[in-house]
Amino acid sequence: MQYQLNPLLKVEDVAALRVKVGWDSRKEQLQYILGKTYLSAACFDNSRLVGMIDVISDGVDDALIRNLMVDPDYHRKGVALKLLEMVKNQLKADRIKTVNVLFEPDLKGLYVEAGFRVVCGGIIDNEIEGF
Repeated sequence: MQYQLNPLLKVEDVAALRVKVGWDSRKEQLQYILGKTYLSAACFDNSRLVGMIDVISDGVDDALIRNLMVDPDYHRKGVALKLLEMVKNQLKADRIKTVNVLFEPDLKGLYVEAGFRVVCGGIIDNEIEGF
């Protein structure tokens, strides 16, 4: 397995990984988003994208980890923890004050293991609510 910071990713590969993890492909949106976030990391098995994560940030105070995805065939092999470690280390090196992440409750153990302190939060999803 090869891990890379800020890899060049193909829209088709990321869209396929999104579908593999049970999300919508968002292929059209990915054309505008991919490569424009503050930081990303990916895991490849040979040339196959099997995990990725991206981060948005103001570059000073705050960063938001989003879209952590690991192909279900690679679950429980340390891929998610390695990707989290990579971006956390880079954000620390960049002296970003706080690192935030939103996750489903069943993933709490993963994020605690990765060093996150769990706090309360809320979210409004305009896409689900209807624009």
